[in-house]
Amino acid sequence: MNHLSIAIDGGHSMFKIRASTLTSPEQRISFQIPTVVIPAFAISNEQTSIKADKESVEIDGKKYFFGETAMRQGRIDNFTGQNQDWIQTVQHDVLVLGAWRKVMQEIKSQPTRIHLVMGLPAKYLGAQKNNLLSHIYALLTPKLLPGQTLKILVQSQADAPLQFLAINQNGKPNTQRDLDNESWGVIEIGHFTTDFALSEYGSMVEYAAASCPGVHMVYEAVASALVSEKIPSNVAVVDKVIRDREIFWNGETKNMSKLVESATSGFESLVLDHAERIFGQQAGMLNGIILGGGGAELMFEKIRRRFPSVKLGDDPRMMVAEGFCRLGLMSLTHN
Repeated sequence: MNHLSIAIDGGHSMFKIRASTLTSPEQRISFQIPTVVIPAFAISNEQTSIKADKESVEIDGKKYFFGETAMRQGRIDNFTGQNQDWIQTVQHDVLVLGAWRKVMQEIKSQPTRIHLVMGLPAKYLGAQKNNLLSHIYALLTPKLLPGQTLKILVQSQADAPLQFLAINQNGKPNTQRDLDNESWGVIEIGHFTTDFALSEYGSMVEYAAASCPGVHMVYEAVASALVSEKIPSNVAVVDKVIRDREIFWNGETKNMSKLVESATSGFESLVLDHAERIFGQQAGMLNGIILGGGGAELMFEKIRRRFPSVKLGDDPRMMVAEGFCRLGLMSLTHN
């Protein structure tokens, strides 16, 4: 029998998914899905239609495209679900089902026990945890095959980097770290929210479980600047400009670094103000501040200038999903 850990970091710009089995706990299924959902429609090109069908799900008799297919076919101006209550929407359901479908296609086996770990922004955890649990159980239980069981764990997104530290890739405790005798800060920069956490000698500090707006502020500022320069501002273009700092326009590569830096300044101030209030002068006494999330690389150097102990992982965009995947593996060995 095989048992499966699935981690879904349901970001507002990208769903990040990692999965692993107890028989091969150091191997990963790993992929990302752009957080875009549109109603499905007929596509005339046969090859494109076949590809689109792999990125579609049906809910209540209606078919939806998600991910890259939805982004390309929809020409949308913003990511799906830019509000705090979106976990109850059909768009969120589509993305969860799409992630589930992709994992099950790649696993090429029938796991007996499945532990699914998902996250919520720190400031929404108390209010939304039970609703998310009941909703996802109702959504996924009909997808279980005979003999399969499902357990869902919902965590604060800001806890995942600490789980990344405390748990090895195979789901066993990391004996090289002793979080009961260490203190760590966390800044997890997502699209919709930036989440903060502080662990002091094995205890999570309640006042530090806070959130502020996420990197969508930068996306909105870049989109506005592109409009003023008469450059398309759909979400795919904005995302490329922010990540590459350039765009191919009118037959040549146009450097966009100054535009992105200008768009980032307000967000930088907001994040640093929150970090200052949470970590303050004690930041220098911490073992470190872990920086993760899709906006981590964008903000790393700016945050390090104020907090020299900040640490950036090898794959910060997937740090939450990886931390959750490790937690799921550990949970499978104990339950």
